[in-house]
Amino acid sequence: MLFYCSAVIFLFVKSDISSAVPSLESTPLLRDGVINSGNISPDESWVDKLPPPRKRLIGCSLAVLAGIFYGSSFIPVLYIKDHATSKYSMYTGASQFDLDYVFAHFTGIFLMSTVYFLIYCAVMKNHPKLYPEAILPGFISGVLWGIGNCCWFLANHYLSAIITFPIIAAGPGFIAAMWGVIVFKEIQGQKNYLLLGVAFCVILAGSLCTAFSKM
Repeated sequence: MLFYCSAVIFLFVKSDISSAVPSLESTPLLRDGVINSGNISPDESWVDKLPPPRKRLIGCSLAVLAGIFYGSSFIPVLYIKDHATSKYSMYTGASQFDLDYVFAHFTGIFLMSTVYFLIYCAVMKNHPKLYPEAILPGFISGVLWGIGNCCWFLANHYLSAIITFPIIAAGPGFIAAMWGVIVFKEIQGQKNYLLLGVAFCVILAGSLCTAFSKM
């Protein structure tokens, strides 16, 4: 319950990107005439025409949807493990060690990402918008994500998904907020800092309660 409260608190933290210090980090990734030069100039996105409150609503809704999909990615593994002891199940005798499912998990993600990219290329009529300088950092980010996910599999094995999911779901939100404060400086103001402090305390309390519940 505390983790849900922290998520609600984060919704009231307002970012001010326009006041952030200009830097290479805030430079637009896609510029007309620079990226994919020679291609058709992209039109203005429909999102740019929306008022700020509606942008925030759409952004939060898409974030929730992405979180639901991300949280559901472990359901097949948990389902197989739960039915491994049933003699009437097709998964009888399946491994109870979570790392044994990493290869299948990552392969499915890779295949679906490829399908989505091909669909995107088809919609863009073979003129996808690419930013070359983001390819290597994106690859490194994927490697780090893979390592983190392996650790998550191990945590699920030793602590159970009921313990690990709330902690892992709430922690990254606070870390992302800290990036917004320290690096990008898009979160400013005493009120926002106070809300972040309260959210951090709620997250810490929820993590401790969840950890101690296993003892």
